[in-house]
Amino acid sequence: MKKIIPAHLAIAFVWFSSHFGGGFASGRQIVAFYLNHQWTSIFMPAVSMLIMGLSFYFSMVIAARFSVFDYSSWSRKLYGGIASFMAPLYELLFNTLLVLVTAVAFATGGSTITKAFGTSYILNTVVIAAIIFVLTIYGAELVRKSATIVSIILIACIFIIYVPNIVYFFPDIVSNFKAIKAGTIATGGSGTLLDSIWWAAKYGALQCCAIGAYIVHTQACPDKASLKKAAVVGFFINTGTMYLTYFGILAFADQGVLKEAVPSLFVVMHGVGGTWMTVLISLCIVIGAVSTGVALVYGTTNRLVNFMGRNMTAEQRTGKRAIHSICASAILVIACWIVAQLGLIPLIGKGYGNVGWVTLLVLTVPVLLRGFGLWRFPEDSAEKVLAE
Repeated sequence: MKKIIPAHLAIAFVWFSSHFGGGFASGRQIVAFYLNHQWTSIFMPAVSMLIMGLSFYFSMVIAARFSVFDYSSWSRKLYGGIASFMAPLYELLFNTLLVLVTAVAFATGGSTITKAFGTSYILNTVVIAAIIFVLTIYGAELVRKSATIVSIILIACIFIIYVPNIVYFFPDIVSNFKAIKAGTIATGGSGTLLDSIWWAAKYGALQCCAIGAYIVHTQACPDKASLKKAAVVGFFINTGTMYLTYFGILAFADQGVLKEAVPSLFVVMHGVGGTWMTVLISLCIVIGAVSTGVALVYGTTNRLVNFMGRNMTAEQRTGKRAIHSICASAILVIACWIVAQLGLIPLIGKGYGNVGWVTLLVLTVPVLLRGFGLWRFPEDSAEKVLAE
């Protein structure tokens, strides 16, 4: 893999594969955070990913500088003197996101497989849980490899699904954009620039909440140059796929797609491709759900493994690491699976916006302040600001 895929590219794919979950694949997130707001939302996917990209880079530089590769140790370095209060708050926020997003992954993937093959929803979620469990117990290297493969598949699928529709329906995209700008197509937001910026910031911050899952991969390329490459490549991959989805859905804005539960499915059913693209988008949703679950569960598994071995010697921790990884992954996967069975998914979906603004205050702003040297601690004195 190192000869074919550089480490910085593999890390960028980890970011993409966790970002590209069931909610993104369905198109619902693009509608809720962008197309449901003023016409200036056309600029906002790039704004969201810029926020995420900077936070991604600064967070991994902190992890590399202080050799802290689980989110609990990392957060103590981030918050410094106020870590006793802020670190547990972030840990609570991250684990809330972990359970909610992974539960959504189970539910979305399970429902999609049920519609495609008519199999039992519970059985489907068990299969998805088993796949996530297997991928997470074999360590960070396998997660990066699987993320790379999954990302390439998903990017290819996104191109196959949306590019033909964008090309064919380009006049409709232009027409619908003008109609949204003129107000003849109702979106649902307040219709102000501030509203668009606020939702873009919340989406970027929502993605930042998952940074705790990426930190462990800093070990693959701990130097600033490689981390900067990972952030830049990740920015372009994520922003590009967001815009393909944005314009693909915009082509059908005059046909009521903004009110659809699964906008991407509406696109393939009414656009270029027909039946076989319906199968392809269903596959994307399932793969996206699994990839998100793997990235988030593994990030927390590393934290639990360290907790389980807290009273052991380094040699004992190494010897017990495999069994601790299996136990930690099993605990997390089962917890998320149970939540998915409780019927909480509608509440989870409504809570994403709230998680976004809370993360903006608790995590994103502190990371950016630290990164640009506007908030420093004594241990930083020997270093220049992270932005350099």
